[in-house]
Amino acid sequence: MNLYPRRRRSRFVFTTLCLGLLFWFTNNIHAQPAPAETQDALAQNFLHPPDSAKPRVWWHWVNGNITQQGITADLEWMSRSGIGGMQMFDGDLGVPVFVDKPLLWMTPDWKAAWKHAAAEADRLHLEMSMAASGGWSESGGPWVKPGQAMKKYVWSETEVHGPQMYSGRLTAPPRNNGKFQDLVPVPDGTIPSVSGLPGARPQPPAPPSPELPDFYADTAVIAYRVPDQEIAMTDLHPKVTTSAGDLDASALMDGHFKDIFVLPLPPNRNEGWIEYAFAQRFRTSSVLIAAASTQKFGPRALPDGEVQASDDGQTWRTLVELPGPLESRSVNLSLRTYTYPETEAKFYRVLLKPPAGPRRPGLPHEIRLTELRFYSTPRVNDWEDKASFGTLYEDASTPTRDVPQNEVIRKTDVVDLTSKMSADGTLHWQVPEGRWRIVRFGYSLEGEVNHPATREATGFEVDKLSRADVTDYLNHYIDMISSMAGPYFGKSFRYFVMDSWEAGEENWTEAMFREFSERRGYDMRPYLPVLTGRIVGSAKESDAFLRDFRRTIADMLADNYYGNAAAMMKARGVGLYAEAMGTGLPTTGDGLMNKGQVTIPMGEFWTPPPDHSDNHYSDVKETSSAAHIYGKPLAATESFTTGPFVTPWGESPLYLKPLADENFARGINRIVIHTSVHQPFTDKEHRPGLTLGPWGQSYTRNITWATQAKAWNTYLARCSYLLQQGSYAADVAYFYGDGAPVTVPFWKPIRPALPAHYGYDWVNDDVLLHGATVRDGSLRLASGMQYRVLVIPDDVHSMSLALIMRIHSLVEAGMVLLSPRLEHASGLEGGPDADAKFQKIADELWGSGTEHALGRGRVYTGMEIESVLGKEGVLPDFSYDAPHNVGPEIPYAIPNGASPDDLVYLHRTTNDADIYFVATQKKHAFDVNVSFRVQGRVPELWHPDTGDLDAAMYSEQDGRTIVPIHMDPVGSVFVVFRRGAAPPAPLFAEAQPLAVLPEDWSVKFPMADGSPVQTHDTHLASWTESADPNVRYFSGSATYAQDVTVQPEWIRSGSHILLDLGVVREMAEVFVNGQQAGGVLWKPPFRTDITAALHAGTNHIEIRVTNLWPNRMIGDLQPGVAHTQTFTDYRPFRPDSPLMPSGLIGPVDLLSARTTAH
Repeated sequence: MNLYPRRRRSRFVFTTLCLGLLFWFTNNIHAQPAPAETQDALAQNFLHPPDSAKPRVWWHWVNGNITQQGITADLEWMSRSGIGGMQMFDGDLGVPVFVDKPLLWMTPDWKAAWKHAAAEADRLHLEMSMAASGGWSESGGPWVKPGQAMKKYVWSETEVHGPQMYSGRLTAPPRNNGKFQDLVPVPDGTIPSVSGLPGARPQPPAPPSPELPDFYADTAVIAYRVPDQEIAMTDLHPKVTTSAGDLDASALMDGHFKDIFVLPLPPNRNEGWIEYAFAQRFRTSSVLIAAASTQKFGPRALPDGEVQASDDGQTWRTLVELPGPLESRSVNLSLRTYTYPETEAKFYRVLLKPPAGPRRPGLPHEIRLTELRFYSTPRVNDWEDKASFGTLYEDASTPTRDVPQNEVIRKTDVVDLTSKMSADGTLHWQVPEGRWRIVRFGYSLEGEVNHPATREATGFEVDKLSRADVTDYLNHYIDMISSMAGPYFGKSFRYFVMDSWEAGEENWTEAMFREFSERRGYDMRPYLPVLTGRIVGSAKESDAFLRDFRRTIADMLADNYYGNAAAMMKARGVGLYAEAMGTGLPTTGDGLMNKGQVTIPMGEFWTPPPDHSDNHYSDVKETSSAAHIYGKPLAATESFTTGPFVTPWGESPLYLKPLADENFARGINRIVIHTSVHQPFTDKEHRPGLTLGPWGQSYTRNITWATQAKAWNTYLARCSYLLQQGSYAADVAYFYGDGAPVTVPFWKPIRPALPAHYGYDWVNDDVLLHGATVRDGSLRLASGMQYRVLVIPDDVHSMSLALIMRIHSLVEAGMVLLSPRLEHASGLEGGPDADAKFQKIADELWGSGTEHALGRGRVYTGMEIESVLGKEGVLPDFSYDAPHNVGPEIPYAIPNGASPDDLVYLHRTTNDADIYFVATQKKHAFDVNVSFRVQGRVPELWHPDTGDLDAAMYSEQDGRTIVPIHMDPVGSVFVVFRRGAAPPAPLFAEAQPLAVLPEDWSVKFPMADGSPVQTHDTHLASWTESADPNVRYFSGSATYAQDVTVQPEWIRSGSHILLDLGVVREMAEVFVNGQQAGGVLWKPPFRTDITAALHAGTNHIEIRVTNLWPNRMIGDLQPGVAHTQTFTDYRPFRPDSPLMPSGLIGPVDLLSARTTAH
């Protein structure tokens, strides 16, 4: 075969460092490690990662489609593919029945299958875990009694006038299940099964679901004196008109939330209005707008629009914009009280548009409200969210305006009447003179159930704020699992798992009064009117009480739920993974504190469409920060989760790699892949198999690249192994506030900006108050983490008195603080003198100017973090020059990195090494000089994709080590600094073009239907360009073959022949003369050393190329296809869906490289 030379590629050979020294260094080709380098444990475990470093997978059992032979096949594939364990969930996703006999939750056959899985996990050395309930959220089951379920407080009001002796039965508060008062809950609905699937039988018809029982218990009765100015809107009998004409609007003013008012919208318009006209001017300062939620998951936000006022019904002025700024929007509640400056008007109007966001198909074009009320006396701004019926991004964004004292309730005018009410609700009370409102408080249920569980596993979500109820729930559940597991409990079965929170809000528990007084130091009863929106004492005092109320709920969630669960499991010999509490402020909690209570904190990140980035940064950083500040060695993530926005079965390892790398750089060191659905069948006819619909990777033994998956898993394991070593190196601790709910901000930029060249963590008040000290000018936590600077972001304006006192003492001991001057105490702890004490401490802390010394420490204000670190003499941990020798972008549609920087990094330290993970999110290759804050240690380049360990060229200057590095497109490398490193391995010099192989190849396509292998002689191009439908729609592995003549002089001593495949879609394996050369190639450059398998003369080269499933699935939908080759319960494609480029596209080159010594 004739070979012809190719023009030399323009690639660099030398890099000039700032010292003027000239070094050789690697370029794409990695030397094998010198023998001495492989003798130490760190290198050996990097090459061959231990089980503790291997990725885990979620393993979903869906709708009873379970077989023991399928279990064995699943787990054996996991074991041989380099997966370290599975986390099992049993759920109902509406999947039809495909197996002969579905196995239902906790039946004898189901238990036998579960124990078989535990036994097989033991045999295969896999770690087995299981969700903490049926479904995946959160912790509930049929054994949870109504009185143990999640609770909300409710109330009723009765107005009386004194003086008189009042004897009467108080109206009972609402006892229905739901989020707020008598608001009707949104039905969970069912997930419809896909019809028309071959071999499918519908799920057997379920009996009608019994209505969930309700529950009610009284908690307190109070009365307060009503301000003289208060007038009920309904007493003024406003005339109501709407954009849809005269409608019955009584539901909007009846004081109930169960009755729905429907405002139809015109077909051609997306806006309507409701107008209240009063006979006389009506003074108002707040409005309640309550929307009827229309979907369980998705936006529950209030409508968009405006609240307006007018004196003549013609000219309108805006009082409120709906739903308000992002930071002040309710996350998960569809009602809210808005306050505004006192206004008098005869006309009030609300303009309404449907809330933004996705809507369930088929919803009518209308606005659905349950209440629309204007108030004459002040209310607490957005008190519903502040009382934890919903959550806010920032409660400080919705402060309550100061109001005159004669319009608020004095604390001395709140009377506790609890002892005067009998069990049947009858109250006997001598009413003092004046107008009084009696409020009967109790609690009813949220009505939340675990989901998406099968009917047999579904029941109330347990009360997460009650230690007793959580303990009872877990004792029952753990006993069930341990009795099933037998000898495997604590052996192969090692963990329970809590997914991200999908259980709604909870704001009451039976022991709330006791918990509040013990945690906050005062009695909450005088402030109970605030829980109905009224202002007690002052606006500031009422907001502060609600802060303490939410903070108490958050503390109980951390202690009584997450901490209690982890302790109970530890006592039983197992642990707890938990996405505590999940993304997007799903409930009132402290994200860091929750994650810090569990054995292995988890976050999550998702797979975005091509050229987009994932937006789960904050949850991932919160997870790693929690691991660091609470002394947890592992930080895990639910990883690569997908939705309908990406191509099912369409993500290769190359597509996923930038997502893994950016989250490794955020501190994650255990990957848990979402998901590997259990496949009950073991034949080839049921591929790719069962799924979770659009959710997850469908990463199973039925993917086209199942036999090549070990290469990807090993990459993840090598990275995880090194990132599990030692401790995280950070210089900066960011405090994220002591309110509740509180999480690492995801909705806004951080000021001062997060440092690009220093490691940092987020910290909370818990770790600062408990065990924090100062050592050698650094803040040191009880976990051992140390930071040179504590940063309080610019938007934090308050904190508790206890915390500012603690920070004052830490600064006096030598800590450096960068912070704005804080304004006031955040709650009512500390008593009436708390603010005065707070201001005195603040004066001492901040002094005047931008820099202030206090004791041995310093306080900076209004500066950037890099400036402060520079003043403190802290050099950047990691920096780099502008990239050079920048190559072209690779022709792959993959996600963008969330960071705009050329490099992302993470630094960990051990007693013997500094380990830096360095990665790029860029789609082009480049060379870069990287400067590390390390001296006196020798750098080595450890490549997690190949396992190669290379010597590195370097120089030292001013206490730093400078290393030139070549970065492949979306490439990554570990720079490992150690003392007394082994002699350097040989380095490859520049790879020189040797020859281009002709584009004529013989290609064999195995047919999935069992027909003979088809052989095609073809040029290099995507299979999708072929006129043959068997090639155009092929999915699987095809083998290219060609004979190549090698000249004797090509393989002289010291020379290496490299085969470069150019563009490959998606993975390749190279065989030369029947011998595999290198491993699986799954990322650019698709290049391998074939020297050892070559000989002079004719050599037979085969390249096995594997693509993904979509093309074949689309091919099965083409007209006239009589025999389909794929099987699945999910049908995301159409006949005209775009095909994915596939195959060996090339060009295929031979390169020559010679080794060189230092």
